[in-house]
Amino acid sequence: MNARRWMVGALIAVAVVVVIAGRLLMGEGSPAEAAATSRPMTAAPQQLPVLPPSGTPVPTVPAGHDSPLPPVPVSTVDAADSMKEAYEHGDPSAPPVVRDTVGREPPTAAELADPKAYQRYEERQNQHLYNEYVKAADSEVPRLQADIERARAAGLPPEEIAKGEEKLRRIQAMKEQLQSTRAATAAP
Repeated sequence: MNARRWMVGALIAVAVVVVIAGRLLMGEGSPAEAAATSRPMTAAPQQLPVLPPSGTPVPTVPAGHDSPLPPVPVSTVDAADSMKEAYEHGDPSAPPVVRDTVGREPPTAAELADPKAYQRYEERQNQHLYNEYVKAADSEVPRLQADIERARAAGLPPEEIAKGEEKLRRIQAMKEQLQSTRAATAAP
């Protein structure tokens, strides 16, 4: 317990030294000077920057400018309100979370007692999960392909169509990887 107190005290001392050294190196002067010259902060309304959509070309920096970054457009959205809204109501573009308990068998008492038996239980559960993923991919791939074709016919932006194509590519790649892994583990 005594060693723990010394360790906590040493960590606090190191943190204080790092903060003071950082302020001195950043040109803020001593902490006493900073306290003497500081003014009370007033809360001024600020416009938050909004990043351009991905895929937007980045403009080159004109001569005489010191920043290689493009100007950031101003947003009227308050970050705290946005985070609160997402926390309370979720992201509307995110799929719903579904807990699948169908087909999941709980481990037996013998499997819980024996580490090797429990490892076999986990392998069975993982194999079941992989099989379910492959079955879901088999039904999802044609649906996604139809959605992509409908999006093209409706004239959706190429960026949105590219998202669907990337999703389709990843599902197919994962399905192929799981099938090859299953074939490799079933072969020996």
